[in-house]
Amino acid sequence: MLEEDLKAYENELKNFKFPKLSELPNIELYMDQVIEYTKTYFKIIELGNEKELITPSMINNYVKNGIIPAPNGKKYSKRHLAYIIAVFYLKQILTLDEVKSLITNQIKNSDEKIAYLYFCEALESEFSNCCNHHYNEIINDANETLEIFSLKYSARAIANKIYAQHIIALQKKNG
Repeated sequence: MLEEDLKAYENELKNFKFPKLSELPNIELYMDQVIEYTKTYFKIIELGNEKELITPSMINNYVKNGIIPAPNGKKYSKRHLAYIIAVFYLKQILTLDEVKSLITNQIKNSDEKIAYLYFCEALESEFSNCCNHHYNEIINDANETLEIFSLKYSARAIANKIYAQHIIALQKKNG
């Protein structure tokens, strides 16, 4: 049963698609609509007992800290939705200051549309690679347990996080 659940989740992760900018709503949304809309793209994350993956206070905090642009009055455009989706995933491993630096550097080297597209493509690719890598490990070493795999993936995530943080710090330092 556990293996079946894992395989089902891997299939969901492999096939997960972020909304491209052209697929985001063309109308501006109020905060409660933003929360409901973005939940669809956050459901692949399981955060234990936490009920709300995104809240109005989180979004207000992103605006307050200059991580995402301020809404137009009380309405959020597709531009805002793209920022909210990217920030949500990036903050799973980075501090908000690091998220802001990463987004700022990406936009500085291209523009918002290209940076968001690259973010979507990169994360979709990594989701798929993660699952493919896991499948190959299971095929090649049937003696390893899920506990060992979870430890390996946790260690891999920590190493990637630390490396990414170092790169962001270097970019910030070298301005």
